[in-house]
Order: sequence, then C-alpha cells, then structure tokens
Amino acid sequence: MATVMPASHPTWFRIAAIAAIVWNVFGVIMYLHSVGVFGDPTAGLSEPERAAAASVPGWITGAFAIGTFAGLLGSVGLLLRSLWAQPVLFVSTVMLLVLEGWIVFLSGALEVFGLAVPLMVSIGAILLAWLATHARRHGWLS
Repeated sequence: MATVMPASHPTWFRIAAIAAIVWNVFGVIMYLHSVGVFGDPTAGLSEPERAAAASVPGWITGAFAIGTFAGLLGSVGLLLRSLWAQPVLFVSTVMLLVLEGWIVFLSGALEVFGLAVPLMVSIGAILLAWLATHARRHGWLS
C-alpha cells in the first residue's frame, strides 16, 4: 500500500503555522497566569478588575483552557502538516468563541477590560480554523 504524500505547500503556510504557535503559546501563558500558576492572578488589578476576575465561572475557565491548549496543539499540527490539526483548531475556535462571547455579552466585564482582546482572540481563532480548512482542501495536510 503506497503512502500518499501531502501536496507541496507555500512558504507562507509554514510561516503562518510558526506565527500561530507563538500566538497560542502567549494564550497558554495568559491562561496559566489567570489560574494562578505564576502567582496571584489579581496582583496589580484595580478593584473593578478584581471583581470581574472573581466572577468568572468554572465552565468559562474550562473553555479558556480547552481553547488555548487546543489552539497550541492544532497550530503544532499545522506546522507538522497533520490532518488532525483541522478538527483540533475547530474545537479551539468554538471554545474561544464561548469564552469571548461570555465576556462580551454576559459577564459585564466589557466595561472593565474592553473589546480589543475578545476581538483579537476571536478573529485569530477563526483565521486559524480557516487556515486549517484551506490547507486541508489544498492537500497540504495528511
């Protein structure tokens, strides 16, 4: 049985996969900071910011964890040109949209933290899911 080799991919794809890994490492660091791995996550926050941070329900923290770690894993999958990168990045996108949707529409924290980060995270996740789909359609993943 012959092994099917993935189609040749453009240089920009490898650069995008590396950038995605860097982006998602930052997201994982932010998650680890938010759960106290690097010390008190509320150190240096104002009272309104502390209140907003304390109001985060466990299921949102779980969505944050799944979204960020799946994003990193899926980005590594893109660099490795693995077919499993696409579903992993879709899971990441869904979880991050749940997180950002909660922040924007349900938490009341939007006034405290602003819209910039939720927009950047949502757009980044959607673009990575699109990139994985694009790569799969072009045969760059196997």
